[in-house]
Amino acid sequence: MTLLPQSTLDRLAMARFPIRRLMNGTRQGNHRSPFTGASAEFAQHREYCPGDEPRRIDWRVLARTDRFVVKQYDQETNLRATILLDASASMRFAGTRATLISKLNHAKQIAAALAWVLMQQGDAVGLVAFDQRVRLRMPFGSTAGHLHRLLEAITGVQPEQPSATATVIHQLAETIPSRGVVILCSDLLDDPHSLQHALYHLRHRNHEIVVMHVLADEEVNFPFSESIRFCDLEGLDEWMDIDPPAIRREYLRQLQQHLSAVKQACHQVAADYLLTTTEQNVADVVINYLATRTGNSIVAGASS
Repeated sequence: MTLLPQSTLDRLAMARFPIRRLMNGTRQGNHRSPFTGASAEFAQHREYCPGDEPRRIDWRVLARTDRFVVKQYDQETNLRATILLDASASMRFAGTRATLISKLNHAKQIAAALAWVLMQQGDAVGLVAFDQRVRLRMPFGSTAGHLHRLLEAITGVQPEQPSATATVIHQLAETIPSRGVVILCSDLLDDPHSLQHALYHLRHRNHEIVVMHVLADEEVNFPFSESIRFCDLEGLDEWMDIDPPAIRREYLRQLQQHLSAVKQACHQVAADYLLTTTEQNVADVVINYLATRTGNSIVAGASS
């Protein structure tokens, strides 16, 4: 599977990932920092202190008030983004149609596209793949070589054990450097209340949070009409014969209840939330999401 075909890169060429919160990066970049220093955007005045550079004195204020003050500027910084990729067994599901990819492969493509956009604007991206524990962790980087290694790592991720999303997020919240962006790509088959507490842990660390809720199209629409066999990918290795018409209404009711609870959990911690299904074009998903961050009403067209 090619994570970033040329058609996707062509459509993402002008995309930008705007940041809403103050960031702590490791070098000069494109985003505002909570600290002040030398940059192009004025922040405030403060009283002159011995040792300050004379060139930073505001001579106009001195002429008006006879006070020595210096200009402070918002220090621009690069962003550190951490992509959390759910590699649990349930992400293996792809539905019954041969034309659809698995939830994991859809999430991989979204993760790769966002990583590419972030690195194109000079930001640093790290990766964590997890199920019930962390399976893979890559440090932050923003070079072409790092992007190549990151895409190779994403490609190699395979679904393994049951998930424990909330537990892993709590663990990671204490190790991810504060004031960054955390992008979670997962099917979120977890208790919404536990998920909310885990996301709040990230928010407490001053992270901006993006939740990409990845589901298979058949999980959302339940289009089955004839008797079919189901197996829990994270539970018992037993197959169950199901009569879809008999359970469809109740299944969809419980699904919508779960989706509403997950969305509300994200809303409570001011996290961006986007539900995406495996039948959607990844470039459309990413471009439309980034457009909403800038307040634009762009609707991505079909890929060429």
